[in-house]
Amino acid sequence: MPEFLDEKEKKMLELESRRGIYNIVREFAGCHFREIERRSGLSTGLVKHHLDYMSRKGLIACEKDGNNLRYFPKEFNSGNKKLMGVLRQKSLMRIILFIITHEGCSHEQIAAHVKLSPSTASWHLKKLEEEGMIAPVKGGRKTFYEVSANKEEIAKLLITYRKSFFDALVDRAIEMWEFG
Repeated sequence: MPEFLDEKEKKMLELESRRGIYNIVREFAGCHFREIERRSGLSTGLVKHHLDYMSRKGLIACEKDGNNLRYFPKEFNSGNKKLMGVLRQKSLMRIILFIITHEGCSHEQIAAHVKLSPSTASWHLKKLEEEGMIAPVKGGRKTFYEVSANKEEIAKLLITYRKSFFDALVDRAIEMWEFG
């Protein structure tokens, strides 16, 4: 049981199934309901009950992300929730990491690297721009991209939750920050 919890919170986590779900939310911050259900091996109803209970009692936080709900440890700040919500979406994460490691890259380079069609890459880039994660920079007739989100926060989240991201690009980006 985590030491930072008070006695009341520890009591709420005495049930093994609830504690297991709580630990999944801590380890895989920003995950969706289905991922928690899959990782816990518990029934849909039981997972929903425990998530609702812990959310109501303030043990975890729940954020709406489009049509989905994402679950976070209670100490996550709103900026990190937004970042983690983006990083939990594989295509968006790969685009962000590519732009971080190739600052000033073009739409064509991004689409080719993340293996998306140009129109799909455009859709994702627009979404990242609307979220304030990236900024387009005009250079003549071309547009180049740079990350406008806090790169240090992105690095901290990727390092802290490294095990929950199964991606070689994440490992390369982390190595760059650790040794670069």
